[in-house]
Amino acid sequence: MESIARLLKELPQDYEQQAYEQGAITRLRGISSPADLMMLAMFHLHNGCSLIEISEIAKLSKLGEMSDVAFMKRFEKCADWFKTINASLVNSELIAYEKPRWMEDKTVVGLDASDVSEKGRSGRIYRLHFALDIFNMRSIEHKITTNKTGETLTNFSPREGQLIIADRAYGSVKGIEHCEKNNAEYILRLRKNAFTVRDAHDKVIDLASCLCALKEYEYLDISVFAKSTNDEMTPVRLCAKKKDADSIEKTRQRIRRKESRKQCTVSDEAKTFNEYSRSTSIQTQKHGAVGAVGRVFVLLLELNGYTLLL
Repeated sequence: MESIARLLKELPQDYEQQAYEQGAITRLRGISSPADLMMLAMFHLHNGCSLIEISEIAKLSKLGEMSDVAFMKRFEKCADWFKTINASLVNSELIAYEKPRWMEDKTVVGLDASDVSEKGRSGRIYRLHFALDIFNMRSIEHKITTNKTGETLTNFSPREGQLIIADRAYGSVKGIEHCEKNNAEYILRLRKNAFTVRDAHDKVIDLASCLCALKEYEYLDISVFAKSTNDEMTPVRLCAKKKDADSIEKTRQRIRRKESRKQCTVSDEAKTFNEYSRSTSIQTQKHGAVGAVGRVFVLLLELNGYTLLL
């Protein structure tokens, strides 16, 4: 519980009062304070304990006296309380990032997935697919599947007015088609061999050659086409930025360690891709400067661990 106790110190000062205002607690029956309820809720979420286990933990730790059903009913009432806390944390300086002007009329949605192993003998692995409104720190959509369901944009329901931001696992022609069909904009990190990029004459573009021509800190910003599954040409924008020499060397060292650990060989093309920053992306249309796009990806990466923790 020590790690959870440290987390509680990061919560807003009025989070206990918010428990009453948001209806998480109406009377202190079986629990002595909102802080104790939060401790049990975090323990349940963090460690995956069953309701019966939480009931026993509450008794042993003297955090409360309640049955598993009683805890379940209290936990169900915590949703608005948790949302209020998240909103307060966003308004604090935990995420010091100002929404760019070119995003003002958009709901910026970050997508990701995380595997969770079931406690006990079964050891089943579930996958949580999560869509987060980045600037309001609220859940847009979620889906729980087995780990056999891959990370793809088709797991979600993008809508007009949304700007979808996702890492390279989501950068596919099928995902682009899904966004286009639902009139949603997107910025997706491009992975090696995700799909073939073409020019307006349907000629394949040698992306590796384009990237190799860049100098340190130089940007690539070109209009290309993605060929859909029904052979339609979808216009997209491709952006990239060359890393500095020190960053490239660190990347090469990381790749060598991976090759040694997994006894595999990373292709030269993949190594070339890794010499460019996370702003290497495929997008719907003009979305501000390439550097701004890269900073959006940095924000998304910072939020990944932060939101999973909460």
